[in-house]
Amino acid sequence: MGNPKQSILRMALDAATIAVVLTAALWGWRTAAAGREYQAALQLADPRADRTIIRDRLVGTQISLSGLARAVENRPNDDGVALVWIVDTDRCAACFGRGLATWNALGADPSLRRHVLVRGSQGLPAAVRRALRGTRITAVSGRELYEALGPLLPTTMLLIDDGGTILMADSRKANTECGWSFEAQVGALRRVFSSALIR
Repeated sequence: MGNPKQSILRMALDAATIAVVLTAALWGWRTAAAGREYQAALQLADPRADRTIIRDRLVGTQISLSGLARAVENRPNDDGVALVWIVDTDRCAACFGRGLATWNALGADPSLRRHVLVRGSQGLPAAVRRALRGTRITAVSGRELYEALGPLLPTTMLLIDDGGTILMADSRKANTECGWSFEAQVGALRRVFSSALIR
């Protein structure tokens, strides 16, 4: 027969272990539930708030010289102004579903470098590649984008000066959202077309 003190001690340790495991499981379940509630609240949040937060965070900041800046590097004899369109094809498969006429019309300004940065496993369809005339298309990783710009919505446009400062920014859940006229704003500023196109 075993020592009664050892048996009692073993039972107490087993009970304490079970209590710790149950407490950890309960904490993990509550944390996961809180995370799901937070994500659901974000999904229901006004998308304008997300856009405003991202725009306010980006405008006036300077992009890092690694990652994203490598994709939009200056070319000789450029004034350095770049229009950058970032699309996450996994989160916005239809982001190129609308016409690209306004984007392509910006090619009338030869000093405006146009870039499309593509993130996602789906890549860019061949038809879209052909339709993006005069545009440099670069695949980037989610890590590169996050390190350079922080969190973004699935489609984002930036106007960046020669020093890497973001002059204008807009980020959307989809290109079909009403009021998306970033290219028209850039075109009006660059005197490519009339400001009447701005919504």
